[in-house]
Amino acid sequence: MPCGQFEANAAFFRIGVIAHNLFVLFKHSALDSGWQRYRVATVRWRLFHLPGKLVRHARSLVLKIATESVELFQNIRTKSYQLAQSLAP
Repeated sequence: MPCGQFEANAAFFRIGVIAHNLFVLFKHSALDSGWQRYRVATVRWRLFHLPGKLVRHARSLVLKIATESVELFQNIRTKSYQLAQSLAP
C-alpha cells in the first residue's frame, strides 16, 4: 500500500507496472483473440468464477468443470508452456 515514503511508493508503483506488463504478455500470448479487449477484472472473473465441483477420487482431489472450460484451460496451459519455453535461457 502506498505510504508517506517516496521509495516505498516508487517500489509499489514499479510492482504494479510489472504486474500489468505480465498480464498484457499473458493476454496476448496465452488467450485467444476474443479475450484481447478484456481488462484484468474481466479476465479474472471469466476464468475463476466458473462453476465446478471438487470431488475425491482414488485418494486424490479432482476438480470437475464443464467440457468447454476444460478446452479453454488446456489451450491456455499449452500456450503458457510454449511461452515459458521460448523465454527460457
